[in-house]
Amino acid sequence: MVVSAFTQSIRALLAKFEIDAPDIRVEGLTLDSREVNTKLAFIAVKGHERDGREFIPQAISLGARVIMAQTDDSDAHGQMEMRDHSMIISIYQLPSLLSSIAGAFYDYPAQKMMTVAVTGTNGKTSTVQLLTQLKDALGTRSASIGTLGNSIFEGEETQWKTTPAANTTPDAIRMQYVLAEFVQSQVRHTAFEASSHALVQGRLGNVKTDIAVFTNLTRDHLDYHGSMEEYAKAKRLLLTQPGLSAVVLNANDKESEHWDACADKSITRIWTGIENDTKLVSTYQQDGASEKTKYCFARSAEYHDAGCRFEIQSSWGNALISLPLFGAFNVSNVLSAIAVLLQQGERFEGVVNAVNAITPVAGRMEVFTFNANANVVVDYAHTPDALEKVLDSARAHTEGKVWCVFGCGGDRDKGKRPLMGQAAEAGADKIIITTDNSRSEAAEAIAKDIMDGLHNPDSAVAISDRETAIRYCLDQAATNDIIIVAGKGHENYQIIGNETINYNEREVVAKLQQLLQQEYS
Repeated sequence: MVVSAFTQSIRALLAKFEIDAPDIRVEGLTLDSREVNTKLAFIAVKGHERDGREFIPQAISLGARVIMAQTDDSDAHGQMEMRDHSMIISIYQLPSLLSSIAGAFYDYPAQKMMTVAVTGTNGKTSTVQLLTQLKDALGTRSASIGTLGNSIFEGEETQWKTTPAANTTPDAIRMQYVLAEFVQSQVRHTAFEASSHALVQGRLGNVKTDIAVFTNLTRDHLDYHGSMEEYAKAKRLLLTQPGLSAVVLNANDKESEHWDACADKSITRIWTGIENDTKLVSTYQQDGASEKTKYCFARSAEYHDAGCRFEIQSSWGNALISLPLFGAFNVSNVLSAIAVLLQQGERFEGVVNAVNAITPVAGRMEVFTFNANANVVVDYAHTPDALEKVLDSARAHTEGKVWCVFGCGGDRDKGKRPLMGQAAEAGADKIIITTDNSRSEAAEAIAKDIMDGLHNPDSAVAISDRETAIRYCLDQAATNDIIIVAGKGHENYQIIGNETINYNEREVVAKLQQLLQQEYS
């Protein structure tokens, strides 16, 4: 564990922040008062939902020798107070300094590896996972951090460690800690998801980032950001990361134009996209004469029941690609990963070979094949845009009807619910509304909000239990239909009321797959 390897004096650490602290040695830092012991320093900051300073008495009772506390008074910066055996040190603007303090404590781990940050509403997890898988296949020990958790890539043996708060991007301290663990394990490449919340809260402020990737921007998290404009601005904060030398942009998403305009002129742009005519490629081929503008596009994409194929045209060369992946958006995700690898200096031929041997990401358009029933696709889609893209992709991969099982989260953006209903009605032939993480809201109330977006609500079926809803589709659908089960993806839980219950959609579908196979054998 890195906590024992990075024991250091608070005096040396805080001297970098103009604070003359006593020589007290600690083995780590924590924002969670429940983790506090005599070896960890407690960091008390005001968060979005709770104020960590309220837990200072608890930290003292648990034996914290050092407590760094946020102060809103600039004159109080560096002031110290002894309570029992605990030294409380006031630090002005502590939340914005957290990443720097943690980076200094763990000896700036990001500077000892290649790093790639991926942001956007949809596609972050898939892009990070595909990039990590490909980098490993090309011979570099790689790791990833994101919605699935954090782990060094070990193929099917990969063991994910989830963060206590289950955040897409860990807090500023844990982020540096995880990177330091990776360094000690000889990792030389880490790809991580950069959520809008993390960027606004400065969790990545001192994480050296070599390449940034922007996937797309659609409605999400407006309960936090308030407007699409603020949400977009939050995403673009990734352009301010230290060490940034290149950005991968999606030419199929208009928000990329704002990224292009906001990015420093010294930063290389690599444009990706799916080409529907010759205009897109020709535009960037002309701009490609500059070393600061490159491109990586997919042309002549074809979708079939086993995946897709397309021709890649890029600043580095052209080749044919065949993937066992569903959906145009997965082509976009793969293009982003390819662009990163080529910008990093990987050989074009090697990248093409690795891409053609790629395996799907768990819970991202993951196909479960049934012998005598419709196939089921499990996906994490939980935004209107993501659901629309998933259903459009399903249509391209089947000659039968498209069934859609989905719900919406409780205690979250209610305005998204009718939009989810509209996306489902536009893309699916059959709609089954079920529960997601309903939290404190009644499942029936959430379902009604979804149905408010439907032109023909009587055509939708409401089945609150997700497993029952999936079995209903399997019993009713024809064998050449396709069933999309959206919203849970890789997750292994549901939040109903105040209770978190075990629910793994992938395991549920696999169980039904085995059960129905036995029934028909």
